[in-house]
Amino acid sequence: MHLRPLAAAFVLLGAGFPALAQDVRTDSDTLNSLLACRAIGDDAARLACQDEQLDALAQATEAGRVVVVERQALRQVEREGFGLNLPSMGRLGAFLRGSDAERVAAADSETFEDGSIATYNAEGSLEALTGLPVETVERVRGKLRVTLANGQVWAQTDSTRLPTISDRDVRNGLTAEIESGLMGAHFMSLSSNTRRRFRAERIR
Repeated sequence: MHLRPLAAAFVLLGAGFPALAQDVRTDSDTLNSLLACRAIGDDAARLACQDEQLDALAQATEAGRVVVVERQALRQVEREGFGLNLPSMGRLGAFLRGSDAERVAAADSETFEDGSIATYNAEGSLEALTGLPVETVERVRGKLRVTLANGQVWAQTDSTRLPTISDRDVRNGLTAEIESGLMGAHFMSLSSNTRRRFRAERIR
């Protein structure tokens, strides 16, 4: 069995998201035992250790004690949870940051199937989502309520005066941009008028 695929995956224990330390140790004794095999100098002994520990990892995976998830799947979870005040989302961001090399690579963006783009800062945290397809826009007590095609619902929370968004705007491919601000704030703008940014919170 090759070890390279394991290097491209992440191990989650229970419902938590343990952060990888810079010495490539995890909260998993099973995975740490496998990684420790690399330090064995004798080829035969190292391979025997790897075979034994890979078998233990396979058993732990089959039993559901260890789950291996690729970074892309975790990024999807992070995107879907964007705007929700969940402690686990902060732990997920820390988990994804990983090593120093990964932090440098994380200061980038990623495009999803619906055309939306996720932008990450130098620390690897999700900073903004752009090009999010909009499904409906309502005005509730004078403020906008935006339902995205991915099911998220965002409501305007400030008093910014915004123009009416017509059904035609939506049919013509209206998109939203959401950016993180200070103290957990989020700001949204719509492609029909990108200069009018307003504060919004996710309500669903």
